[in-house]
Amino acid sequence: MASLVIFDFDGTLFDTHESISHSIKLTFDALSPTQTPSESEVQRYISSGTGLSDTFRALTASVGVPFDQETEARWTAKYREVYATDGQALIKPFPGAEALLRHLARREIPVAIVSNKGVAAVVTALERGGLADCVPRELIVGDSTPGATRKPDPSSYTAVLLPAVQARWYGGVPGGLDAGKVLEVGDTVADVQFARNIGAKSCWCRFGYGDAKACEELKPDYVVDSLEEVAAICDAL
Repeated sequence: MASLVIFDFDGTLFDTHESISHSIKLTFDALSPTQTPSESEVQRYISSGTGLSDTFRALTASVGVPFDQETEARWTAKYREVYATDGQALIKPFPGAEALLRHLARREIPVAIVSNKGVAAVVTALERGGLADCVPRELIVGDSTPGATRKPDPSSYTAVLLPAVQARWYGGVPGGLDAGKVLEVGDTVADVQFARNIGAKSCWCRFGYGDAKACEELKPDYVVDSLEEVAAICDAL
């Protein structure tokens, strides 16, 4: 049985594609209405799982908009503003998400989320989807979490999540978690590489937004076409 299941958020637990795309469009409409990236360029960065700042740095560069530290703060703040007011309403859990999370809870398997998304947006989506009780708040790691880094860098696990899991489930005793039975579930190259970097098993969600060819080339340990298939993998580890 899995000792810990780490989920990605976008394209894995929740269908956020429309909300992200729409929020990026609204951000450009507000800050650069005459210089906007192509839809294909936006989709490319959504599928890569790139963090918010890096996404806007690339998208603004593609249309010749200067992007420095001050600009970054303004663009990311505007995106989060429109995501909260307009994007959240477009988010929905993927089929099988609730059943899977409830199954893991019954089996007393610790569940965490590590995302390149802001924690507040993840928490709000879980609340709106009726799943807030399925993932402990302290086990949700995002781009604003102190000490966290963007996947596939392992620091979000080694420096942030692992100590939190040990504190909640193992009385703070190092070594209580069976590292060989940690499962990372995600849909992009960053997720598969993250699993490899932390020594976890990787479960690639083929139904998500990631580049299929690139993910397949990384040879993930498991490949699923729906969240319904993940429960059996967790039980069998």
